[in-house]
Formats: sequence, structure tokens, C-alpha cells
Amino acid sequence: MDAFGSLFLPRLATAAIVLAVAGGGWLGWAHWYGQPVFTADYATERGQRLAVDLPDGSALLLDTATRIEVRLYRKRREVHLADGQVMFDVAGDGARPFAVLAGAARVTVVGTRFSVRHTQAGLAAGQTVVAVESGTVRVAGDRLLPSGTAGVALTAGQGVSAGRGGQLAPVVSFPAEGVGAWRNSRVSFDDTPLADALAEFERYEDTGLVVRDPRVGALRLGGSFDLRQARTFAQTLPLMLPVRLEQRGTETEIVALDQAD
Repeated sequence: MDAFGSLFLPRLATAAIVLAVAGGGWLGWAHWYGQPVFTADYATERGQRLAVDLPDGSALLLDTATRIEVRLYRKRREVHLADGQVMFDVAGDGARPFAVLAGAARVTVVGTRFSVRHTQAGLAAGQTVVAVESGTVRVAGDRLLPSGTAGVALTAGQGVSAGRGGQLAPVVSFPAEGVGAWRNSRVSFDDTPLADALAEFERYEDTGLVVRDPRVGALRLGGSFDLRQARTFAQTLPLMLPVRLEQRGTETEIVALDQAD
């Protein structure tokens, strides 16, 4: 090897080592920087509610039978709603958007109060329902899209639902004070099949109410009811629908008026 090669190659090797060390250090820093600074999982049982205060100042209220995963990063905040419904009071932080992932949907906010529901039983089963009490949120049907890049913007008194495949339904309007009525143990039905109404009550307690006739389950009803008073709800059904109550052991079956005993 000539003198030039003897002089130049060691310098190349040294430079390569320096670059490798620097590159490894940067990758290590990037990995560290991308890790969450706070993680926690929360869950409620049937009939239970749970209030959660997060380190960023946000407050969450979990309804019955709800499961969430919270991950707070340096540049973003995320909550994965696996099942149930949650009322969010998000602390404003423009440098760290707050996203809720539920079903196929992504809900992105900076600071606002809103409710997200994603359940496998009861009202809107399998869908993701977002309702805004104050502020503005953006809802995208594809949770894999970057925050704020698609979807619809909702303001106070507006809501939208996303199907299992992420299709967004038309935006609906309602009184903002009605958002999260379950916080006061209330539920409202609007042209709701009886089977779905009973499934909603069952999310909160074992009602002992059953419907075996599909025709009865398909009957539709409306009104506002106390989620803690399933028996009272049952007693009002014969006043609203062509049904009667039949006691069968520990169960109360709701049957059609024209059904033989």
C-alpha cells in the first residue's frame, strides 16, 4: 500500500466510526423521544363509573363497562377506547393534540368537552358515536390517517357516527346540554327498537327482562328514562306498545298482546 493509502484509509475508518456512533446516538435519542411519558389503562365493571384525572390536566369520566388505554407523548396525547363510552374534558395544549381512537374512527381535539361511545351492545352497537358539548373536534373515519387531515369538524351541539368500516354518517344537531346524559343516569330513545333499548339497560345491570319474539324486539319506542330504573321502564312498556309482561320464574318476558299464554 502506498503512503497515500496508508494515510487516507485510517482517516476514512475513523470518520466511519464517528458517523456510526453519531447515527446510533441520534437513533437512540429518537427512540427515547418517541416513547410515551405516561401510560395507564382504566376499566369499569357493569354498573360502575370512574373519574380519571390525567397528568396533562385533562379529566375523563368512564361510563359502565368501559375500557380505555391512555398514552401521553411529548408531541401528542392518545386514548384508545376499546369498549364503552367516555366523557372527555381535554386541557388545551396546541403543541400536543389530543386524539381518541375508537373503532375505525379518530377524534382529534386541542381542548374541548365531548363524548365518545363505542360499544358492542345497546344503542348504536358497533358504531363510534361522537357528540360535542363545547369547543371543536375533528372526526375522521380512518384512524390511520394523521391527526386533522380528513373527516368532518364538529362544534358544540353537533355529533356524528362512524360505522364499522369508518363510513361517516351525516352530522346531526342537538341541544349541547344533552351530551353525556348518562352522567345523570339518563338515556333517551328515539324510534329505537325495543331489543336495543333493553340491551342498553343490560349494560348497567341484570334487568331480568327478556324478549324472545323478534316481532316484539323490533317494536320501536321513544322517551327519556332513568338507567337505574329498569323495572319502572318495563312497567311503562304496556302503555307505549302492544305488549304485556309475563313473569316466568326469575325472568320477566315481554310478549305481544296477541300471543297466547
